[in-house]
Amino acid sequence: MATTVKLAAATQGPLVSLMTTELNALGNGNAIRGPTVDNGTNLDIFTEFSFVGGGSTTQAGAPYLALYLYPVNGDGSTYGDGRFAASAGGPPPASFFVGFIGTLATGAATVTGTFFRPDGQGTLIQLPRRLWRPVLYNSLGVAMAATGNILSYCTTNYQFV
Repeated sequence: MATTVKLAAATQGPLVSLMTTELNALGNGNAIRGPTVDNGTNLDIFTEFSFVGGGSTTQAGAPYLALYLYPVNGDGSTYGDGRFAASAGGPPPASFFVGFIGTLATGAATVTGTFFRPDGQGTLIQLPRRLWRPVLYNSLGVAMAATGNILSYCTTNYQFV
């Protein structure tokens, strides 16, 4: 009997807010780290990220948003390279880069989209098996809107039927 493998909603099935107010007015060229997510018990395999922003007037020059995942380090308290607990100049190191939304249209608009993997293989991003935190990097050419910015995520696993 053949087994079929398909993707199925995991612990966090529907999209849910992960970062909100910490993204408000995030300066161009800056990054900020989000809250801790514990995947040590659930062991979800993949995640997808979506962004909806307040209105911004993006600048010419290929504006984009970049997403990084910072796993907890062996000391149990430091994430990634330890930076971006507060908004700071970025981007984070490339070894933590997992996705981007770009190239966005320039001009006045609502910045919105789904993060795609840098290898072009879709939107499913593999998760660490333990604690992790998202880091969002703003390269829109301007600061993010003062309100209304939301980074959401959902998780996915394999289902064998």
